[in-house]
Amino acid sequence: MKRTRTGARVPADGLALSYLGDIVDEGAIIGQPDSPAGRMRIRILLTAIALFAERGYETCSMRTIASAVDLRAPTLYNYYPSKEALLVAAVDFGMDHFFGYVLKDIEQTPRGERLLEIARRHASYKLRHQIIARANDRLIDPQFLKLFFSEQDRAHFGQRLDRYRYTIHDLVADFVGDHDRVDPMFVTLAIMNQWDRAAYWFNPDGRRTFDETLEQILVLTFRLLNVDLAKVKGR
Repeated sequence: MKRTRTGARVPADGLALSYLGDIVDEGAIIGQPDSPAGRMRIRILLTAIALFAERGYETCSMRTIASAVDLRAPTLYNYYPSKEALLVAAVDFGMDHFFGYVLKDIEQTPRGERLLEIARRHASYKLRHQIIARANDRLIDPQFLKLFFSEQDRAHFGQRLDRYRYTIHDLVADFVGDHDRVDPMFVTLAIMNQWDRAAYWFNPDGRRTFDETLEQILVLTFRLLNVDLAKVKGR
């Protein structure tokens, strides 16, 4: 294992990008044709997400990130002028990738089926990209945001998360009214947590396949709404 001058460990040349020992499927993200960022920039951002989440912002240097992507530190500064700028760009990229996957052309889905489609895409993202999803979750944790982001950046990311949460809440409200026993926002938070946690417990080599796991998550989602999934699919 290589080390920087400060003693921080960095991956040896040629090793795949990982987070907490698990390999990140970076090829599935870097190779997407509709990404506005170049391949090297995406690799820098993915590496920053993984290393900031794993080692902490304060102890992860620009030199460490540069070495992990086979760049010299001065070259990395040509992409991002500071570690702070790289952190903000990394979190924005993580959100862009996730929201793009979940919400792209979602308005074209009939409203009665839209919550089901968002549930399918959200849970699917967490199952397909579970390693980088866990790293992303670490960086948008409220405590992490409070410690390492400016008030302006916290507000920016908070607004992005709130817009998504209220998009789902508005659709949940089609099934759960304000006068129901459980508040629609509580239901919204419960089903979103269910989707998010799939990134932590799903085992691709386990007893259930990806498709079976996704289907069961959708069934559970609509049970929380007290709705038969088959009826939603039949709308």
